[in-house]
Amino acid sequence: MSAGPACPFNLTQRLVISAALGALPLVTSSFALKVLGLLGWVGMSYSLYKVFLTLRAYHFVPKVAQTFAAPLLPKYSLSEDEFYGADGAPQAIQDKRREGMARLSKAFSALTGPKSLELSNAIKDGLSDLRFTDTNRVPPPFQQVVRAKLNVSTIVEKSEGPWLIDVDGNKALDVSGSYGVNVVGYDRYKKFTQDGMEKVKHLGPNVLGPVHPVITDIISHLKNISGLDEVSFHMSGTEAMMCAVRLCRFNTRRPVIVQFSGAYHGWWDGVQPGPGNERAPLDVLNLKDMNPASLSLIKARASDIAAVCVSPLQGLNPNNSPPSDMVLMDSKMRSTNDSIQKYTEWLHKLRAVCTESKIPLIFDEVYTGFRMAIHGAQQFYGIQADLVVYGKTLGGGLANGVCCGRSWLMRRFDPKRPLRVAYVIGTFSAAPVTLGAMSEFLKCLATSDAKKAYESGQKSADDWITNMNKQLVEKKFPLRVQNLSTVWTVLFTQPGRYHWMFQYYLRAEGCALSWVGTGRCLFSLDFTKADFDALTTKILAAATKMQNDGWWWDGVSSSDIKKRMTKEMITHMFVPGKPIDKSA
Repeated sequence: MSAGPACPFNLTQRLVISAALGALPLVTSSFALKVLGLLGWVGMSYSLYKVFLTLRAYHFVPKVAQTFAAPLLPKYSLSEDEFYGADGAPQAIQDKRREGMARLSKAFSALTGPKSLELSNAIKDGLSDLRFTDTNRVPPPFQQVVRAKLNVSTIVEKSEGPWLIDVDGNKALDVSGSYGVNVVGYDRYKKFTQDGMEKVKHLGPNVLGPVHPVITDIISHLKNISGLDEVSFHMSGTEAMMCAVRLCRFNTRRPVIVQFSGAYHGWWDGVQPGPGNERAPLDVLNLKDMNPASLSLIKARASDIAAVCVSPLQGLNPNNSPPSDMVLMDSKMRSTNDSIQKYTEWLHKLRAVCTESKIPLIFDEVYTGFRMAIHGAQQFYGIQADLVVYGKTLGGGLANGVCCGRSWLMRRFDPKRPLRVAYVIGTFSAAPVTLGAMSEFLKCLATSDAKKAYESGQKSADDWITNMNKQLVEKKFPLRVQNLSTVWTVLFTQPGRYHWMFQYYLRAEGCALSWVGTGRCLFSLDFTKADFDALTTKILAAATKMQNDGWWWDGVSSSDIKKRMTKEMITHMFVPGKPIDKSA
């Protein structure tokens, strides 16, 4: 497939030009100009039709949040008295919560040994990354009280299987998966990096420019796995995604990128249409996922669209941002797609539309590559993309990013216009030390043992989900678990304003979670039956304590909580005597 024709004018420019041509009959009697004016009216009508399709398919929530909510809503904090009754619970329930928080605070203090406490205090004022993740664990109104009572220590020095051991010797079962990196188990990554360094030790880790011979096997593996022609190496998944987008724009000569609401394609401002990005990307269409209107728009605006980007993980939560406990701030009950099959059918329709319209399809597999299947989400969903972006686990434990694509899309120069180039480079791209670890990971992936491990890991995850939900139902806890391959999430079955508290009860039971909390958890392929059983015990213990402490009070409806939140915001923002918290 090669790109179809590209229009030299964007939609706004076409509207202006068509309107100008349409006005010609009003100022002239020339027959030729009147015909030209008629063509202008036809063009304007078609452009307005495209505007209509765009408005119908566009998902406006992130844009509204970025434009209005983020800059206009100031931060405020609930007092401790307000903290326990933010959902309107009676005093008796509030008292239970207060007592429960005191017990939880003591449990956290017991978990944090003297070395961990000393090191945490040493880095918290100097490490901005930690300050960001700490802030985003909890909905803003609750942060002040939580910070004062619950200190999450993040300093570990050893791993044994899926267990992390901190500087004081305390063990925690890791279900964070290191943001998607840990697919096959930490012990294997230790070996990948050691053996990889051995491969390239005579060249050294940082001889850059020339490439180590091991790159030939890596390229062969990646071409086979991706089903594509060429490979480009980068230093992170975000950079590899930047490469894919830039090359699509360059080789199609089209400006617009399509992505689907809620999908995460890296932190660069070119693909973030919502809060977190101060620059509004005007060349990105953020469309509704699994919606026929989006397919109609893609067909109609094919001459504008350089690529359609898909995050295959959205099969778990289409049209929603990656799940985070911070957004569990009102009555919303986190939910997932009822059927992965429906999402699979949607992707096949999207692939057909892209092929018909000659629009490149990008699979962003930085997270899903080598996790959902040995050949990634393409294998899982049965889709062949035109470009695939990998990262995270592919580096065998080291930072990396890779973009694979069709030859015509990977070209970075114009053979007819030598001054027209696509500038895509990186100092540490294909560094020897990274290639060494990557080759070890890919070699492991090609073994028959790896295939068995994937099959066993998927079955174990599915069996655990079934068993866990059975016990949650039997014990009448208002939560469930759901998975997509070895990625899983916690769902809540009733309205509540304190669902985010569950992550702290899990941490107190010895679970290591990422900063998004229970929204996105992961199993690695080295999880044993004993590890799954331990996790079950921890979840049931955490749920029992959270329920006994009154956080899942069921005497409130969604509408009640929304009304209380609205009143609360107005009170803290505009009523004198209620100062707004402006602390970081």
